[in-house]
Amino acid sequence: MRSPPLAGGDRGGVGSARISVLFKRRPLTLQKLVLIFCLLIATATPALADPLPAPEDLQKTLAADTATIGTYGLSAGIYTLGKDDLNVFYAVREYKPAWSFVGPENAAALHSFIDSISQTIAWHGLLREDYALDEMHSLGTSPDSDSRIKLELLVTDTLLRVAHDVHGDDADFAELYPGWNFKRADTDIPGDLVRAVAASSVNEYIDGLMPKNPAYSALARDLRRYNEIAIKGEWPRIDPGPILRPKDHGPRVGQLRARLIAEGYAAQAPAGDNKGYFFDADLAGAVADYQLHNGLDGDGNIGSATLEALNTPLAVRINQIRANMERWRHMPEDFPPARTIIVNIPDFSIDIRDNGQTVYRGPVIVGQVERKTPFIDSIIRSMIINPSWHVPEKIARADILPKLRKDPHYLEKLGFVIRGSDSDPHGKYIDWKNMADDEFNFHLRQQPGAMNSLGRLKFDFANDFAVYLHGTPHQELFKKNARALSSGCVRLRDPELVAEILLKGTAGDWNAGHIEDEVAARKTRWIEIKEPMPVSVVYWTVFPGEDGRVEFRRDLYDYDNFLIENLKAGLEATDSEQKPEIDPQAPANRL
Repeated sequence: MRSPPLAGGDRGGVGSARISVLFKRRPLTLQKLVLIFCLLIATATPALADPLPAPEDLQKTLAADTATIGTYGLSAGIYTLGKDDLNVFYAVREYKPAWSFVGPENAAALHSFIDSISQTIAWHGLLREDYALDEMHSLGTSPDSDSRIKLELLVTDTLLRVAHDVHGDDADFAELYPGWNFKRADTDIPGDLVRAVAASSVNEYIDGLMPKNPAYSALARDLRRYNEIAIKGEWPRIDPGPILRPKDHGPRVGQLRARLIAEGYAAQAPAGDNKGYFFDADLAGAVADYQLHNGLDGDGNIGSATLEALNTPLAVRINQIRANMERWRHMPEDFPPARTIIVNIPDFSIDIRDNGQTVYRGPVIVGQVERKTPFIDSIIRSMIINPSWHVPEKIARADILPKLRKDPHYLEKLGFVIRGSDSDPHGKYIDWKNMADDEFNFHLRQQPGAMNSLGRLKFDFANDFAVYLHGTPHQELFKKNARALSSGCVRLRDPELVAEILLKGTAGDWNAGHIEDEVAARKTRWIEIKEPMPVSVVYWTVFPGEDGRVEFRRDLYDYDNFLIENLKAGLEATDSEQKPEIDPQAPANRL
């Protein structure tokens, strides 16, 4: 899927010849967007003075300070031309102008260029107000030489900026998100644009910068659809009240039906129900379908979680799509690899792929909002059978000390020992009840066993947060739909199945029976995985489902909103204090 085409007046270094631009447009559809540039015809016009900037004037302007080059006041802030990229671009071209947009005879071409680049910006979820497009219109109608220079530079700078933004160069995500070390390969934007202009392939070039994963194009289509919904206005809200169930009747059912119709989940009310007030079987099916695509319990009832999702403003959904597209633009080109583990935090899920195919998909438990699971890009190299848990000091103070105040035998009951306290390993003779938080300076270790918080298996990988994948004795928690319950680690429902996949090919014939035998032996054992497995912990709140339709998840850590607000404010000015914080707890283990 390609982005909408750009139309323009590329001169391609034709010298002082006047350029006519012919546009051949095809309708843009959701199924296929046809890439069109423009047909250039150079016609000598000796009787007319060349309305284009002279190379020496462009070189002189670019040698001046940034303010002289051009600074434009926009509704979203200040737009300043990127001097470094412009110098690279024009130096390669020997400072010859690249565009022919000045003058009334080129007004239509300039209008078409602005219109098409606006479509490109919208397609990628970028904001029109971040680009000085309106200034192009006014500069294009001005006859003075200064305006010609500014328009030339502004057109080039806009394309450079769009190229950088589509490539994900607009922010350092490592400064925004804890643990982010994903990275797209660097590319020579100004140099590549020079070559694209010379080959009249600017559209192909911009198109080639966007992420190749089909999920990105799917999100772009979804963004377009939700923007089209927004043209009609905000979708209906459902009044608060008791749980709505099938066979209920009343105005709130009518609101529910209208809300689902707005997003394409329900048909009109059946004949005889003019107001759509009856909660019939078809509406119940539409509700269940909506719940399925929003990560909710598909019971067909409108409880608090479903009501909250339905009443999420349309603008928030649009911004969620934009935020996920932005994160995709910062991912490596080859993501995900054919063999990998992907944990999606807001979906509470793990997906293991081999040769590009899912071989296991299951539920996980992730970090609480106060103890966020970080982004991870690492490799699982080993597994521990019957692990011990060395409790981080902060977790011991915050979680275990309050329990000890209520029950001084808590450590013994759950298999904890105090390291270095052989005479009183379970703290039976310590006055926990009157101990202040800052007086707790004990190092606790939970021994392997049925009560161990790590479960029976632990999977290690390098990271800065002492986070890992592990089992849990609390299988009942997987019955919950929202599972942000851990202190940062990722808890697995089926660690044995994960182990069997990861240990495939490792010496020892590690089938399910062998793994169970080793666990039953109750001895701690470290196993090196023969074929280490890449693991990524990501944050997708919007993604295409198995049926190809868009799925939304709750913005658990407020990362979508955080990103959109920073993009709006200008990422270069982002205060590092705004970055969501995760205490690494290193070198202690997290749970």
